[in-house]
Amino acid sequence: MRALTLLLLLPLLQLSSARKLMGSLLHNNVESPYTWKTIFVDQLVDHFALDHKGEQRVFSQKLLVNLDHWKPDGGIVFFYTGNEGAIELFAQNTGFMFDIAPAFNAAVVFAEHRYYGVSMPFGSLNESFSDWTKSRYLTVEQAMADFAHNIVWLKESYLNEPGSMSPAPVITFGGSYGGMLAAWMRGKYPGLVQGAIAASAPVFMWPGMWKDLTGPYQIITQVFRDAAADCPDKVAKSWDLLTEMGKTKVGQKQLTKLFHTCKPLDRDGVAALSEWLNGMYFDMAMVNYPYPTSFLADLPAWPVKEFCRRTNSSEDVVTAIAAGAQMYSNYTGTTKCLDLDSDPAGDLGMTGWDFQACTEMILPIASNKSEDMFPTEVFDLKALVAFCEKKWDSTARPYWLKHFFGGMDGADFSGYSNIFFSNGRLDPWAAGGTAIIDDEFCLSDCPNILIADGAHHLDLRASNPADPDSVLVARKLEVEAIKRWTTSTHKTEL
Repeated sequence: MRALTLLLLLPLLQLSSARKLMGSLLHNNVESPYTWKTIFVDQLVDHFALDHKGEQRVFSQKLLVNLDHWKPDGGIVFFYTGNEGAIELFAQNTGFMFDIAPAFNAAVVFAEHRYYGVSMPFGSLNESFSDWTKSRYLTVEQAMADFAHNIVWLKESYLNEPGSMSPAPVITFGGSYGGMLAAWMRGKYPGLVQGAIAASAPVFMWPGMWKDLTGPYQIITQVFRDAAADCPDKVAKSWDLLTEMGKTKVGQKQLTKLFHTCKPLDRDGVAALSEWLNGMYFDMAMVNYPYPTSFLADLPAWPVKEFCRRTNSSEDVVTAIAAGAQMYSNYTGTTKCLDLDSDPAGDLGMTGWDFQACTEMILPIASNKSEDMFPTEVFDLKALVAFCEKKWDSTARPYWLKHFFGGMDGADFSGYSNIFFSNGRLDPWAAGGTAIIDDEFCLSDCPNILIADGAHHLDLRASNPADPDSVLVARKLEVEAIKRWTTSTHKTEL
C-alpha cells in the first residue's frame, strides 16, 4: 500500500466518513422473501437542457414493481427513491413497504438511482465515469427528475386504465440518502408526491448548517458506553498503542497475527488497519439491530454489546480490541483472513458515491478525542474541495444543496409539508437529522420522532419479533400519517 501525504490523507479520511452513509444496505446476501417484476424505463441523461429534434441521449433505468396488493380503484403507490447502490439491495431491506401494502392496496415500486446498479447513462460503470463530460450528470437534481418521470410514467402508462391517468396518490419512502431524496421529492414535486417517509435522513448536515461536527462520533461513543461502561475507554486507548506497535517490525508482526490480516502489515498497513477499525465502529453503531443481520457483515443481535463483551477476553487493550474485531470480520468463522485492500461496499456503488461526496453530498464530520473515543480529526473543507476537484475534474458545490432544498438560515423547511422524519437514537447520522431540532421547521404535518432503540432506519426494515416497542410505535405513527395524506378529505395547502 503506497504512502499518502497528509494533504491527501485528510480528504480521504473525510470522504471515508461520507461513504459510511451508504453502508447500511449494501451486501445483503440473504435471499429476499419479497418478489417483484423488473422493468426498465427510458430516461433522459439531461432533464434540464432543451432537446434538439429528439437528439437527447437516453438510458434505461431499472424499476422493481410489486402489484400483489394493487387495486386501481382506491389504491396508492409506495415509491422508494433509490440510494447509492443496486436497487435490489434496498428492496431486500425495506420490508416495511411490503408489510403495509395490503392495508393500502398499494403498488410497491423501487427505482434505481442513476449511475448505480445497472442504470448507467453511458452503458457501463467505467464509461459513465470516464471523464467529467459524462460523470457531470450524476447530481441529486437529475436523479430526482428521473424519479418524477418514473411517477408520471407509472401513472400514465403502467398503473392506469386505458386512456386515463391513474389518480393514485404517491408516497415516497427512503432511508439514509434515500430518505433525503424521499423528503426532497415531496418538497420539490408536491404535485406528484402526496407525502414522504424519510428515515435516518441527515437533511441538515451541510457545511455551515451545524456547529458541532463531532456529533456522529459522540453518538457512537455513547452507544458503546451503553453496551459496557468501560468499552469506549478501551477503544480510545487502542489508537496510540496501534500506532506505536506499527513503528516496529515486531509490533507489525504481532498486529498481523492478532487481526488475522491477509497480508503482513507494514507501517502503512497498520495505518490502514486503524482506518478500518474506525469504519467498523461507525458501521457497527449503524447496524446495532436487535436481531442478527447479514448485509455489512454477518453479525449477531446487538453487535455493539457482543463486541464489548468479547473485549473482556484480555487485559491487554490491543488484544482485546482484536478479539472484538473478529466478531465483525469473521462472526461465522468462514472468513480466512481480514482483507484490508478489499472494498466492503463494492466498486459498483462506491465510484458513484465518491463522486457525489466530492461534488454535492459533502457531509462535514469531525472527531475529538477529548469528547469521544476516536482520534481527533478536523474537517478541512478547503483541502477536501481541492482534493475532490483534482480527482474528478469537476467543480465541488458544498453549499448548493443547502440553498436548493432549504436551510440557508438554519433548519428552514418552511415551505414543506407531509414529511415524516424518523431518526434512531443509536444511529450516528441522527446528529445531522431532524432529531437535533425541537421547534417546528416546516409548513405543516412533519412529524419528527427519535426512536429510542433504533439504529439506522430500523423502522423501514421488515417486522421482526425482536423489534423494540419504540420502533413499533414509530411504524404505527407512520401508517397513521400515510392515511392522513391519502384520505380524500385531508387537504394540505401547498
